[in-house]
Amino acid sequence: MIITSLCLLIPGVTQPMITMKADLDRQAMLNEGKQIIQQQNLHPAMAGLATQFLDSLEVKGTSTVYEKKRSILGTAEDLWKSGYHFVALLIVTFSLVIPVTKLGCLLLASAVKKNHILLRLNSLLSKWSMADVFAIGVFIAFLAANATASENTGSSQIVQFDAALHSGFYWFVAYCLVSNLVGQLAEKKLDSTPTP
Repeated sequence: MIITSLCLLIPGVTQPMITMKADLDRQAMLNEGKQIIQQQNLHPAMAGLATQFLDSLEVKGTSTVYEKKRSILGTAEDLWKSGYHFVALLIVTFSLVIPVTKLGCLLLASAVKKNHILLRLNSLLSKWSMADVFAIGVFIAFLAANATASENTGSSQIVQFDAALHSGFYWFVAYCLVSNLVGQLAEKKLDSTPTP
């Protein structure tokens, strides 16, 4: 189970987890421009000329203004390049370093007879592992983006958001489930092992 957990973690942090996309509705933007002109305190002739110009424009469709596929390591790399070194280090620490260290402790504990120290270290690290919290955060971002898109269906929304989950998310969630199960089994073993 430990090796399975590690095999799930690797694609979980390297494969794309989520795509965030924002499309600009051209007609909605034009309509917003008309409303802004009406709200301004312009000379009637100037406002009429601007409105007439905007009415003469034929715009249809959308333009994609933002689209990015994100993996955990890719996000950390982008943050590092953007100068957010501390945040990038936190992401790598809590989603990769601590989980790999936990799995290493469990792997060593399964091979060593006096393994209570390794099991205690795993128990301590479990409290600091944020992998499951990170997976829930990605899922909430996915739901929030799609909820924004669905609540404005039918109305003229200038920017339309969309999100899609990818294989990295499912690999990472599978890792979280298997890792938590392994951790619970290790906790049971630690509780039943007499301390020297």
